[in-house]
Amino acid sequence: MNNRVVVRSLVTPEGCLVAMDDGLIQWRPHHGTNRRMKLDAIATVMLVLKGPSSRIEMAVVGDAHGGVTLLTLPTMEQVDKFSVEGGVVRAMCTVSSSETSFLVATQTGQVWMVGARVPQRSMRLFTHDGPITSMRLREQTIHIQSGWNRASYAMDGSQTTHFDGTKPFELKAQKRANRRAKIMESEQRRSEQSQPLMLDLPVVA
Repeated sequence: MNNRVVVRSLVTPEGCLVAMDDGLIQWRPHHGTNRRMKLDAIATVMLVLKGPSSRIEMAVVGDAHGGVTLLTLPTMEQVDKFSVEGGVVRAMCTVSSSETSFLVATQTGQVWMVGARVPQRSMRLFTHDGPITSMRLREQTIHIQSGWNRASYAMDGSQTTHFDGTKPFELKAQKRANRRAKIMESEQRRSEQSQPLMLDLPVVA
């Protein structure tokens, strides 16, 4: 009986890459034979890369133990594997289309560069003050999303911009609180106003 649960999936024009809760990774092409392999940990992030022929030729898989595994497609053979500190891999992106180097972000906010040509095969660039949920590289600037917050960093780790996405909600909440306070104050004043006196009327027998 197969009790596996799909935890990640990536749909492409050529097929679907599926990750199970026991570490199994399966490539399901639209045409051809399904291929599979098993990682040492559950996959958390997946991306695929095109080769010179413009066909998908490689998959990059980040896992819950800080591993980054490179697999060939469609054969699902392991080409290389890297390891970073900082816990679960939460986001990845390529450094450039001409080389197999990658930026890797973790649950603790660490951002690493990994690759066969990177010194010691992995290098920590900087640490953001929170878990990173998505990341992209544009013109040598690393743009990250951390929950409602966004920030950008230079490759040397210096922060260039920061946007706190919770601020607009805090301002709206404060405005609602002010309106409620004014309404309550108005109601309190009305209740404290003296009521007009009712004169006793003579009783007509």
